[in-house]
This record gives sequence, C-alpha cells and structure tokens, in this order.
Amino acid sequence: MSTNIILEIDAADICERLVGITPVYLQNFLQRGSYGLRSSVRPGLVRSQRRLFSREDVFGIALVWMLFEGGLRGDPLTRILNDIAETRKANPNLAAQKLLESGAEYLVVVREPRAPTKRPLEKPDQKVETVHQSGIAEIVRQNPSADLLVIPIGRKFEDIRKRMEILF
Repeated sequence: MSTNIILEIDAADICERLVGITPVYLQNFLQRGSYGLRSSVRPGLVRSQRRLFSREDVFGIALVWMLFEGGLRGDPLTRILNDIAETRKANPNLAAQKLLESGAEYLVVVREPRAPTKRPLEKPDQKVETVHQSGIAEIVRQNPSADLLVIPIGRKFEDIRKRMEILF
C-alpha cells in the first residue's frame, strides 16, 4: 500500500527559506487571486488558520515571483503563464510543472515594442521560449528589435528543490 505524502509548507518557509518573495506580496497575490496563485493544502480562510502550500504551489509562486521581479505585471504576466501552461486561465502550478519537466535552463520572453498604430490598445506581440544557455544568442540574433527578458528558471527551481530536500 503506497501513500503520497503531501508536504505542508508554511507561508513563512516560502518567503524566508524557499522563494524569497516578500510576505506582503505573497499575501496580496493570494488575497486578490492574482495570477492564479492559491494555497492548495489549506487556504487559511480565518485569521487563526495559517495557509499551507504544496510543493507544486511553491514552484508556481516562484515562477510568478521571477516574472514579477523581472518587471512583468498584469496581463503580460498572465499571458506568459497561459502560453506556458497552454490554458485560458492562469495556472502557475501547471506552468511551473511544464517548465520543470522540460529541463530548460532559461525562460525567454520576447516582446516586440508597440508601434504607432490607429489601435493604441492593441497588445504587443509576445512569445515565450524555453532554452538552454547556448540558445540565448540565437534568440537575440533572430529578434534584433525585440525586448528580451531572460529568466534563469533552471537554477532557481534547482535551488528550491535542494532547499526543500533539506527542510523537509
């Protein structure tokens, strides 16, 4: 008989030991439901209950935090999560899982700057690619006028994985 052990990770561990997200941002993201973040083990609906997170939640939070710290907000960040997870609704846990399974070292966001147009509210072109370090130069060469955001997801996820092994 096999049982799956569900890690119960506290918000303090996520902030201080695993991801490095500030407690205020984590609290705000969770209360607002931003970017699909949630605590899946125990939501902590009342003040006396603390929120508990699963391993998948930690990687989802880490992915959102890396994108957020990279300067992305709102719709562009949500679009990236949707592109990675191939969903219509932001699911950071699924997006992080796909990135972990891909084994990619870097997440590269390629965004073409807005051009003068009669439709100023039109969203700029944006694509997301996962690459190894050797592929970054090729992306730069192929997109000479684009803004590029390069995020070292492989290293961050590996660091989180090692820290979880030590803590739990």
